[in-house]
Amino acid sequence: MTTITNSITRIALTLCIIFITFSSGNAAEIDDSTVFVEAFNAYQQKDYLLTIEKCDQLNQVFPDSPLRDVSLLLIARASLKSGDNERAAKSVAMFTTEFPESSLKTSVEDELKVLATRHLKGEVLAPDKMLQASAGKVRSDMLARERAAALKLETERIAKIKAEQERQARIKLEAERREKERVAAEKLAKASIKTAITLYEGAGAVPVNGKGNLPVEISNRGKSSEEFLLTVTAAREYGAILTRAGKPDETVSRVTLAAGEIFKGVVAFRMPATMVDGHRSTVTIKAVSAKFSDVSFQKDVIVVSSAPLVRAVAKLAKQKVVPGERLRYRVTVLNAGSMSAQNLTVRLILPPEVEFLGTSDVLFKQDQDGILEFALDQVDIGKLAEINLDVKIRENSAVGKQLRGNVEVVNGSLQLKNLFTATASVVQAP
Repeated sequence: MTTITNSITRIALTLCIIFITFSSGNAAEIDDSTVFVEAFNAYQQKDYLLTIEKCDQLNQVFPDSPLRDVSLLLIARASLKSGDNERAAKSVAMFTTEFPESSLKTSVEDELKVLATRHLKGEVLAPDKMLQASAGKVRSDMLARERAAALKLETERIAKIKAEQERQARIKLEAERREKERVAAEKLAKASIKTAITLYEGAGAVPVNGKGNLPVEISNRGKSSEEFLLTVTAAREYGAILTRAGKPDETVSRVTLAAGEIFKGVVAFRMPATMVDGHRSTVTIKAVSAKFSDVSFQKDVIVVSSAPLVRAVAKLAKQKVVPGERLRYRVTVLNAGSMSAQNLTVRLILPPEVEFLGTSDVLFKQDQDGILEFALDQVDIGKLAEINLDVKIRENSAVGKQLRGNVEVVNGSLQLKNLFTATASVVQAP
């Protein structure tokens, strides 16, 4: 028990460091490391039901996570401590089946091993109702504390807001007393500025490396002529500019509108080639009064990218191979995006232990380093392309050696590269 706890502790601490290091740039992302740390911390706080919930979330959302082995053991331990003997036994049995070579097998407690053995014999394992009640109480107490803490924070926040509102009200009243006439005149002038901005969305997603146009109308609904400073805000790589409608070469940054007059323009931009499929970005147009910089109007619109989403899966026909064996090596390139992938180059780096014999599927080139290169003209949306190679496991391959190659897919149209690691196979004795 101590050994596995120490192992999980070291893993969790490492993940915590990684999470803290990158949290500033990935605060909105949820990954398997984050979920596991939450599960581990819940276990440390003896909140076993939350531990199981978080581990289940990890395994459901990230079924191929490298943390699956330790999450299964954590489920088993939390289930045992929360009285769910059946779940504990199933988790240990699942761990043993999926990770037969894991070094963590030696750290599984005897009590869990006994439960797993009884489960495999078909015995129904009764729950420990006392532990179940205790675990339920811990979860309830934890939720109660969280609610109390949230209520306290909200109460403090409301009190601060109220105090600030009262303070601002006093400042405002004092300022109004000192400069009543000037403030009243300026307020009247600002209130008379009435502008409406209409920003129309495009017809749909904009292809990466393609041009997008968003028609815009700015109308002066006040009773006097007004001058406005116009700006377009978007990520720099979009190169967004405001032009006059029908005059794409005329960039507009300032406009004077008579009462009731409407300016018609176009926000032109280019969808960056590096955007992933379905990327959403905000484009904002803002009109600021040339008289009063604090009087402004703005409108936001979301632009969505359309792009190929290419993935490559490469693997031998078998996960367990022997020296001298001839078999098939398959590379599958698929497109899960909303735009056809064109002009693809697939570069395959086979493990040193795998000898390339040939292929009848497609034409290929092989450089002096042994890297194989295949050309794919197009992979349509929701389609895949397969490349099948005939290979041989070299006679001198070491038993126990993991064979894992790499696949690089280059999109020539978009000048993008993606590197994928092939599924591993293991060399066994003949």
